[in-house]
Amino acid sequence: MLGEHFEREIREQPDVWRTIAASSQARVLGDALQGRDVLFVGSGSSLYMAQLGALALRKRGISAHALASTEVPFDHAAYKACTVVACSQSGRSDDLLHALDLLAPRNLVALTNTKASPLGERASLVVDVGAGSERAVPASKSVTATAAILLWTASLLGAQRARGGADLEAVATSVERWLDGGTAVVRDAGAAIARKRSVVVLGTGYGLPVAHEFALKMKEASYVHAEGFSAGEFRHGSAAILDDAYAVIAVIDDASRHVVSRPLRTAGAVRSLRYVVGGSLEGIAQLGPAADGEFAVLSWLVAAQAIALETGRARGVDSDVPRGQSKVLES
Repeated sequence: MLGEHFEREIREQPDVWRTIAASSQARVLGDALQGRDVLFVGSGSSLYMAQLGALALRKRGISAHALASTEVPFDHAAYKACTVVACSQSGRSDDLLHALDLLAPRNLVALTNTKASPLGERASLVVDVGAGSERAVPASKSVTATAAILLWTASLLGAQRARGGADLEAVATSVERWLDGGTAVVRDAGAAIARKRSVVVLGTGYGLPVAHEFALKMKEASYVHAEGFSAGEFRHGSAAILDDAYAVIAVIDDASRHVVSRPLRTAGAVRSLRYVVGGSLEGIAQLGPAADGEFAVLSWLVAAQAIALETGRARGVDSDVPRGQSKVLES
């Protein structure tokens, strides 16, 4: 079956989160970041999770930023005093390792799925995301495991300590139930999206890095052109690209509903295909599991993975081995 490994790894994610819920990884990372300015660095999916983590810390009043590894050569002078959190599934990306050479951080934390790696060897602290092996090139388990740890860490630093593990367990159960019985609508959506020229993914707040990750997964797993946009900023010029050859997918929750609904109305006026992930919006098909709270982001990411998988299958793409890609990109 096309994307066999990708699908299996998507389905394994709730068990990964349960393991995290029973671990001390978020607390260990929180102790390392307490009272410090933080710079997250990563590439690809790891960059988008770095952006998510930086935003989660800033929401708690902590100075945190995220940079693409490939941008560090052009933008690193202001970060010499920061604690650097290097996010990497493999711990072997040449782009990331070169960025760390330039940053030369006094305190380097590796947030990785591969402790025994060049990144792990040079870090003063290694936080293992514990996702296990991934055979499909599009990362899934390592992405949501990283997100879970970062979101929980931010909650701890914001003194929200009561129910982190229980909340993560609850989302794991909700997503698992959806994966066991609620994905038929995603197959239908994937078939419809596969016939479109391009996909716009909209989000705001936590939904913005998810929108960028969603678009990456669509390109990687289905070869459909897709781009993530800030939902509010999309109306300032970019909405002109929309017509009936586009699909628009919006990541929505209660906090972002009023921002995201406006470009969706614009998309409806030009007959773009429309879906929402996360919350519901009247008249627009909802894809993905229902979840709420801080860890609802994980359900959005799983929906993105499943939609990309099914769109790829509808186009005859084997998402396990997308062309031109490998698990580690080297120079």
